[in-house]
Amino acid sequence: MNGRPSSQKIVIAVLADKDKNPSAAALPLVRTLESKADILLGNTLAEFTAYPNLSEAEALVWVPPGDAKILPDLWPLLPKVRWVHSWFAGLEPLHPFIKQFLLNRPDIPVTNAKGAFSRSLAEYSMAAALHFEKQVPRIMANTKSRHWDKFIMHELHGKSMGFVGFGDIGKATAKIAKHAFGMRILALRRSKNKGADDLADEVFSPEIEEEKMEVFRRSDYVVCSLPGTPDTFNFCGAKEFAAMKPTAVFISIGRGTVVDEDALIDVLKRGAIRGAALDVFHVEPLPESSGLWGLDNVLITAHNADWTPDYSECALHVMEGNLDRFLAGEKEMLTPIDKAAGY
Repeated sequence: MNGRPSSQKIVIAVLADKDKNPSAAALPLVRTLESKADILLGNTLAEFTAYPNLSEAEALVWVPPGDAKILPDLWPLLPKVRWVHSWFAGLEPLHPFIKQFLLNRPDIPVTNAKGAFSRSLAEYSMAAALHFEKQVPRIMANTKSRHWDKFIMHELHGKSMGFVGFGDIGKATAKIAKHAFGMRILALRRSKNKGADDLADEVFSPEIEEEKMEVFRRSDYVVCSLPGTPDTFNFCGAKEFAAMKPTAVFISIGRGTVVDEDALIDVLKRGAIRGAALDVFHVEPLPESSGLWGLDNVLITAHNADWTPDYSECALHVMEGNLDRFLAGEKEMLTPIDKAAGY
């Protein structure tokens, strides 16, 4: 990529549904970039082809719930695109498009909102850990029943928090767990041999079965933030849950497809683990028929642990950082994904 004069605008095709959130909330912020770019907004092929300068677009941005199914037909109309960006960190709807058109295009980086929402998800994870460690349901029940119950109050300090996936979300959580609470950090990640990490006390490889199981066996809290890909489908299943301590808690904040929900329901109902905090699910909204509803040892949120008041501003900040690098002709983007891995 070559840099361009600061006065020269880029044309960006933005695939978004202006009538539905999060697109509706995001678009006014995307429009703030119009000093740097001409924004071509559409959610159908007809809307895009109405733009006379569509073929001049150099970037393609997907804002959920924009219809990713039109991309195979839209892509041939975008011969100059040299950068693709996802407003979200999750790329599942884009996987077929990336696999078909971009896997063998090293000249076209794909970026996402990696890191934009890590802080909120880290806070959610620690809130869940404190909920169980401090026995919040017991406290609430005592308060309601006027019962003076002087029980032993446990601490997170000295406990182990295991991370299934140690990207931006995992590291943001580990930073709080380690430095604020004095917890021991066990990290399960693909990049085991890519140098030491001052956050992780121990690093394990998911490709070595015994190492994977070690994280589940030793952790008092397991935080799963894996992305949803074919390789991570039901990564946390019956065997992994069976390895966990009966006092351990499972926290899921990545993608629901990573967790075998039937296996999790089984151990929760039997009390084989202490509990779970779940923000993501195989099917969303979570069906009323799900066995997860109504369990006393489960916290359920509606995939909104990262839905903060400044959610869209955080996503915009990441997108603009990538845009500035693209305009400057830099080779390294701010948040590039691994196209083959899907995240």
